[in-house]
Order: sequence, then C-alpha cells, then structure tokens
Amino acid sequence: MNAPTEWLITTAGQGAAGLLVWSWQATVLLLCVWVGLKICRTKASALRHQVWLFGLIAVAALPLCAKLAQRFPALQPSGATLRYAPVMSYVIEAPRVVIEAEPLASAQTLPAAKPAIPTAKTSIVRPLMFTIWLLGALVMTARLLMSCIRLRHIRDGAPPVRPADLVYSENEALMTGKISLRLSPEIRSPLLTGVFRPVILLPADIVAWTTPAERAAIIQHELAHVARRDPLVNLFQSTLQVIFFFHPLVRYACRQMSLEREMACDDHVVSLGASAAAYAESILKVAERSVAADPAFNGRHQLAFISHKQILKRRIEMILNNDRTRVVARQWRFLLLTAGLIAFVVWLLIPGSSLKSGLAQRQAEKGASKPIDTLPPKAQAVKDIGDRQGSDGLVQTALTDPELGREALSRLIFFDRDKNTGGLVKLYQLSSAPIVKEIIIHSLGRRVEVEPLTAIAQADPSLEFRQLASSVLKWLQESGGSDEITLREESALRARRRDDPPPPPPSKASLAVSTDAEPQPRSDKAGAQSVFALIREVVYAQLRRDPAVLERILADDYIGTDSTGAVYDRAQEIAAGRGFDYAARRFEFDYYGVGGDEEISIAQVLGSVYSQAGGQPIAQYRYTITIGKRQGQMKVVAIHRSGKQ
Repeated sequence: MNAPTEWLITTAGQGAAGLLVWSWQATVLLLCVWVGLKICRTKASALRHQVWLFGLIAVAALPLCAKLAQRFPALQPSGATLRYAPVMSYVIEAPRVVIEAEPLASAQTLPAAKPAIPTAKTSIVRPLMFTIWLLGALVMTARLLMSCIRLRHIRDGAPPVRPADLVYSENEALMTGKISLRLSPEIRSPLLTGVFRPVILLPADIVAWTTPAERAAIIQHELAHVARRDPLVNLFQSTLQVIFFFHPLVRYACRQMSLEREMACDDHVVSLGASAAAYAESILKVAERSVAADPAFNGRHQLAFISHKQILKRRIEMILNNDRTRVVARQWRFLLLTAGLIAFVVWLLIPGSSLKSGLAQRQAEKGASKPIDTLPPKAQAVKDIGDRQGSDGLVQTALTDPELGREALSRLIFFDRDKNTGGLVKLYQLSSAPIVKEIIIHSLGRRVEVEPLTAIAQADPSLEFRQLASSVLKWLQESGGSDEITLREESALRARRRDDPPPPPPSKASLAVSTDAEPQPRSDKAGAQSVFALIREVVYAQLRRDPAVLERILADDYIGTDSTGAVYDRAQEIAAGRGFDYAARRFEFDYYGVGGDEEISIAQVLGSVYSQAGGQPIAQYRYTITIGKRQGQMKVVAIHRSGKQ
C-alpha cells in the first residue's frame, strides 16, 4: 500500500470515528432538549423554536468545544515554542518530536530496513463508513444546490409588484427596498427567498383567489420570517441536515424547529390584529393550491405554508385557539436558563473535559508515582495507528503528521522493540531532522542493534553521526552489552571515534542525596564530574520540590515524561513541582550507569527513597536522564521517571 492510499484510509477512518462520536453526542443532547420541552410544556411557539435552535447550535459546536478542551488542558505542552525537541530519553515513553522528511541520500549505504510486522490488519470498516457518508452528503449537497439554482431562476424571472397593487398598506421595509415583492407564475404558494436580500414571491394569480385581508395576513407572515431572521436560521438548519442526513433525531429536531417557526409567525400575525378565522382560511387556500405543486420543489426552501395534513391541522388549531399564550413577556430569563443547561450538557459530553485537570492535579500531588490505565488522546491515536498499520504506519505518521509525529516516534522506540527496529532504520534513512537521527542512534544502542550502528559509523555522510554511532558501539563494548562487537571491528572504528577516557565514576555512597544539604559540588562548578553532579541535583530538586534548582539545571528545550504518558516542557516541569512522597528525606543509588561523550550523556538510575536514616525504603524509582551541552554548560535535556515495577 503506497503512502497516499494509506493516508486516505487513515484519514477516512479518523473521520468516521469522529462522526460516530459526534452522532452519539448529538443524540444525547437532543434527547435532553426533547425531555426538557416535555417537562416545561411552554405554550409559546417562539420559545420552543429558540430552544430547538439552541440545541442544534450546541450540536454543531460540539467538535469545536472538544478541540478547545484538547488545546487548553492544564498540562498540555506548548507546541508553539518547539519545532523539535532534542531529547535522548529512552525508557517506556519518549518526548514528542516533529519530523521533516527528505529523500534518502545516494551516498548512504545503510542496510535495508527490516520488513515491518503489522500488529493488526488494516481495518476498512470505518473508511468504508466514511465513504458512504461522504457520498450521501454530496448527494444532499447537490440536491440543495439544484433547489437554490432553480429558486434563483424563478426569483430573477419574477417581476416586482407594489404593495398597493395587492391592496396592502405600505410597510417600511417594503418601501425602503430592503424587502421586495414579486409575482411568479411558476409557484403555487407564497414563499420567502434570499438570506441577506430577502424577496417575497407570490403566485401571479394571488389576487384572484384571496381577499385583501387574506393577502395582508400572508404578507405579514413572510415579513415575520424576515424580522425573526429565519432565512439565516434556515441556512444553518439545511447545512446541519446535509451533515446529519443519516441521523433520525437531528432530522426530527429540524422538522420540529420548522413547525415551531411557522407557528411563531402565525402567532405574530394574529397578535398584530389579523382575524384568526380569515388567516386560517388563507392557509387552507394555500394548502389546497400546493397539492398540485411540483413535488421536487416542496419543502426545503419554502419557509411557510407547505406541510402535510397533520401539521396543517395543528397549525389551524393553534391559530384558532384564543386561550393559548402567543407572546411571552421577559422570555430572555427562560432562554438564559435554557442556554445554561444546554451548555452544561455539552460540557458533560466532551470526553475527558472534567477528568484531565483533576488527573493532572493528582499527578502533581503524588509525584506521578502510580501508573494509570488510560492514555492521553494523542498517544491513544498513535497506538491505534500502530495496531492497524504496524511500524510502517508509525513511520509515515512520524514523517508527515505534525500533531502526532512525536508520539509516533515514541511508539517506535519504546514499544514492540523486536518488531519496530526495521521501522527505526527506515525512519533514520528518511528523516532530515538531526535530533531524530540522534535519538534513533541511541535507541539502536539500547536494543544492541550492532549491524545498523556499524553501518552508520562506517558510511553515514555526517561526521557527527558517525562519531555518535562509534561512541554508542564503544559504550556497548565497555558495558558488556553485546558480544557481537569484535576486537577487529573496534580497531577498525578507532580512527573514527574519540578515545578520551571518561572520568572515573563516584561511589554510590558519595552520590546519596538528602534534604538536609544541597549536593556539592554544584553542577556549574563540578568540571569533569558535572554529569554526576547534575544527576544528584535532579534527585535533590525532587526531594525538596525546589523550583530554584530546576530553573538552574534544566535546558530551555527540556522535555520530561513519566509512565502515565504525561509530557512536560521546562516551564510546566518547574510549575508542576513533581517530586517524591512528602515523607521522603533521602535518596540512595542502588544502580547507575552513564554513557556518552562530551556533548551528550545518558544516565540510567535505580534508587530507593527513605523517610529516615537506617529505615526501610518507602519507594523505588527508575530514571533515564539525558544531559547535553547547551551554550558551553551541561544541562538536563530530558528526564523520564517511573516507579519500579
């Protein structure tokens, strides 16, 4: 499957998933509106119309609300300041990296990427559902456009008429030209057309079959639509019906809103002093003439009069019922309460809207020491891509998707390592981002993938990456990580790498940190031992939850992660104050290992936290700490921390 096809299938699947979520949200929201109207039983049609309108507007706004909830969570990393993050952490989770792709250089002679082993068959159910929906929406759009074109043709061919010619008293809107009257032989019933420049179209023979009072009521009905801005509402309603053509509850809500709109205009006409009997008679005459109208033209754009038998009967009953409330005083109070309740339901329907901030607060309070069962939305989306398309899909996402690229790289590095090595090699070949190549080299070292590392060290066009791969190979040899690195290979690479011996590591006892005293020497004065000094200061800052230490040791491009999938930039790490249990007083190193060179080092740490000297440890933690040179000084570039399993 080529990349464009894969992208189309993935996009269609995501679109179908979004439509399914949107559909059930619309179902719950409109059911709440329906129940609310049944409970309140307000008799004013104008109020019921407004309630249905608020409900449909809320349905349309649901995706935007969900997007806003994702864009502004309490712990969301700031993507505006990071194009890509120079990070080396490679335990469990990795920071997010946006990657740019370029063609593979001809001089590069890396071994062929191992074929990716997909973890699940690519599902076509959702893409097929999205395709069916798209075809249906296109058909509905075509019908809507054809009706608009036909209506525009009728309007342009209809000659204007003065109100006086219809024996109708002058109206300010008609006199100023804001609304025009026209007669057309192509229609059988009055209708209103035009959103911003409304035109009332009347049958050419309307004078022959109506009285002046009936014509006045008909024109007042159409003017009421204009005063209520119903053409604009009808445009919104038609657009929503195109999107939800398959949704029975949305279609029901639109029908109810159309009915309430007509009855609200009927109430307006009667409240102006028109005879209810004469007005009802005019509606019956229009309905009789509409029976012979073109069926293809009935309904979508006519804002008045054409309804089936039951709706027509209800309208007549409402017009002749003098006991019902036609105009509600101070209706804004009722509408304000309604809007607030609908907004509350929308807030409840947004996935994770109330969970995320509470979860972030609990993580900050507990130091994120306990894993949780759910993944962040972006991490879950990348997991789904990996499950459906394997490492090839993750590579494509890392190269092309600025939103999910960093999570895709993390997934390639830290999950299904035996299956994703070929994907990492492929990503190294296709990526142009230096930081991505650097991360992949260290990840290959972690996996003890000697063959691709040797190829990079021998043949990569970049001297920097050749030296880095050589350093990783040397580190593997010295740490006993691979028996595959022979003395012959090491001697062949010796000329390409730096052989400066690392400083001797300090003892575990000397590395122990307590809350009583700041570690000495400080990292900015430790010289060759600055890496170990920084490790101790990281632990000290988390023991004391001291933001001042973090401000001094964290790099500007710092990224922190933990086992929950949360990601922190520098400002968020300092503000969150992640730390150990508040009873913690001492941290002792059970194991540590450091590898790297003068520019970048990676430390693996396993340590125990104590509440008092000589007592039992209250917790044990694993760290992966990446330390790099920034403006001549060693700074902490990344921290991944997790509780020992």
